[in-house]
Amino acid sequence: MEKIVSKTKYNRKQHKQFYLFHLLHRSATIWLLTVISGIMLVLAVYNTIQKNNNLAFSWIAFAFTAILTPLMILSRVNGVVKQETPERIKSTDTIEITKEKLVRSNDVLQGKAVIGWNNISLICENDRYFYIYTTDTTGIFVVKEDIIEGSVEQLRKLALSHLPVDKKGNPVYKYYGQVKKEYKAKKRIEKKQRKEAKKKQEKKA
Repeated sequence: MEKIVSKTKYNRKQHKQFYLFHLLHRSATIWLLTVISGIMLVLAVYNTIQKNNNLAFSWIAFAFTAILTPLMILSRVNGVVKQETPERIKSTDTIEITKEKLVRSNDVLQGKAVIGWNNISLICENDRYFYIYTTDTTGIFVVKEDIIEGSVEQLRKLALSHLPVDKKGNPVYKYYGQVKKEYKAKKRIEKKQRKEAKKKQEKKA
């Protein structure tokens, strides 16, 4: 039976990166603040060009929203990480993935978390992690370099074969970072090959 296994010791930095990724890519609040900051910038520039009386207020409002966004991100990330218990900090997570399910266990905490593929709302892959969301706000992550059985390619293939699909019929799977660039390059090559194969068939006909 095909199986992927990872073992990851608790690492505060990795957990911060997970929460930071979520806030930057999956949090509507942060995106809303970013949009508001952008609007404030446009208004400030416009008022500067027009030399309006509320020029100073416009730039103060922009500065406030621009500073608020990163402060909120750091505050929320640090707040979540600080809630980790002393026992959790000394623990090791083991994640086993098969075509039937994902099982997460911990050598300190009791019990196991069993996740069916149909219970996964999204998988995000970047250069170092697989972020596996079970809801819009919660999930687990697999550290690529901590995979001790199977491989990154096998995990990706397994996920793409068993994940639920979106309205377009595509697996709920997203790429980020260098992985995204490689994926797009691969798709361009495949598209070119299909075109060449189609031209050959047309010539034969």
